[in-house]
Amino acid sequence: MKYTSGHNGSATLLTMLMAAVIITVGLGFNWLVKEHMKASEGLRNKAEAILKARSAYDTIIYLLLNGQVSQKEIVVDLNNEISQVKRLPLDGQKVSLSEDLYVQAQDSNGMLSLVNMNTAAFERLIKKVEGLDNTSGIIDSYLDWIDEDNFARINGAEESHYRGKGLPYAPRNYPIQYKEEVEWINGMDRKLYAKIEPYLTMLPSTGFNPNTASDEVLMAYLDINEESLKNLKDYMSKKTIISDVELFGLTGRVITFSQEGIYFFPSPFIEITVSAGSPRSIYTIKTGLDTRQNARSPYGVLYWREE
Repeated sequence: MKYTSGHNGSATLLTMLMAAVIITVGLGFNWLVKEHMKASEGLRNKAEAILKARSAYDTIIYLLLNGQVSQKEIVVDLNNEISQVKRLPLDGQKVSLSEDLYVQAQDSNGMLSLVNMNTAAFERLIKKVEGLDNTSGIIDSYLDWIDEDNFARINGAEESHYRGKGLPYAPRNYPIQYKEEVEWINGMDRKLYAKIEPYLTMLPSTGFNPNTASDEVLMAYLDINEESLKNLKDYMSKKTIISDVELFGLTGRVITFSQEGIYFFPSPFIEITVSAGSPRSIYTIKTGLDTRQNARSPYGVLYWREE
């Protein structure tokens, strides 16, 4: 009897152990299936977002090339049936194409170009966003980064400075090719770069357009204070500004008398951002366009980035 009882106890224990193994395997398999389902859903959502974003990009290209450009926006043909968008602001405002699809367009004349940089405005921007008093080291280092020689300016930095700090890079000695290069320049860091990055563009500027510029760029380019900025913004909320006469009356500044370029009007270079997904973006296209037509193409793509 003792032997039988022990045998039955061992059988019960073995059964319980097998049941525990089966339950564990079942739970693991269930978790694995759920994870695969999540991954599949994620891939499906990403594929849908890519399709929506690229379709929206094609639509925006059509609107850009067929719309009428004004000082601050592109007015779309009211008879078109391609999109419900009738006006596309050129100041970076987010425009909804659907509940989870958005587009932004930014005129390069409303930003500070890294291609043909206004260094005085660049310096004022850094002072404004960071509260620095002395930025000559950053500006000189920026100029040393893009010039062709290896002779450092008084407050600048050339190859020997970067090598001396043990850095694995040196100045390009050529115009900046990627916006992120700014972060590597002597005197810069990731925190400061993140603050100024939204106001910089890799597209050329052909002048300056206050109608499409942010507050920070307006203050930096025009060298104005908060009070003058408010006067200017109040005026531009009612009408576009199209002349130095208006600008001088509002801010005491003029820009066209001493500089060549296209002023108070957008450049042909426009940054386009299309994002798909809500509440957060799943897929984003960022591209720089040259809307000038040539013999081979109705427009040009200067850079393209997908995130």
